[in-house]
Amino acid sequence: MSIIRPRLNDFHNISITQEEVDFAIPFVDEDIPLYVDPFLLWKSPSMQDNSLHLLITNSFNHLGHLISNGKEIEALEVLIRASECDEVGLGNSKTKAGKRIGEKLAQNVLNQFKSIPQLNKNGFIHFEEIQLLVDNFSKDRVSDIACNFIQLFVMK
Repeated sequence: MSIIRPRLNDFHNISITQEEVDFAIPFVDEDIPLYVDPFLLWKSPSMQDNSLHLLITNSFNHLGHLISNGKEIEALEVLIRASECDEVGLGNSKTKAGKRIGEKLAQNVLNQFKSIPQLNKNGFIHFEEIQLLVDNFSKDRVSDIACNFIQLFVMK
C-alpha cells in the first residue's frame, strides 16, 4: 500500500508528525504552499538574518548594475535561472519541478531599473518590493529568487 502525498519523514520512516515539530516537513512529490519572505529576514532581530536580506538585495541589485554596464543579456539569464528553486520545495508547484519565468516577464522586471530613476541610481532597499511594481510577479517568485541567492551563500 502506498501513501498518498507522502512527506519526507514518511519516505525515510521517521516517526514524527507535522504537529509535533516546529518546522515544515516537505512533501516528497510536490511543493509545500509556504514562502520565504525576505522582509522578515530584514525585520528579524538576528544579525545573520539581516545579513541574508542584504545579500539577497545586493544580489538582485547586481542585475541593475549589469544592465547599466550594457550586460542586459547576462542579467536576463541570471534572473531567469534564479526565478525557480526546485530544491527547497516551497511554493505553488504540484510537482517538484516548477517553471521559470519567461524572457518577457524577466525583461519587464529588469526594465524597472531603467524606468525608475531612483532604482537606476540607488537600487532596491527591499528587493521584495518588486512584486508591487511588476504584474504577475508574486510572493512565490520572490521566495524562489531569495532561496536561490541564499543558497549561493550557504554553499560557499
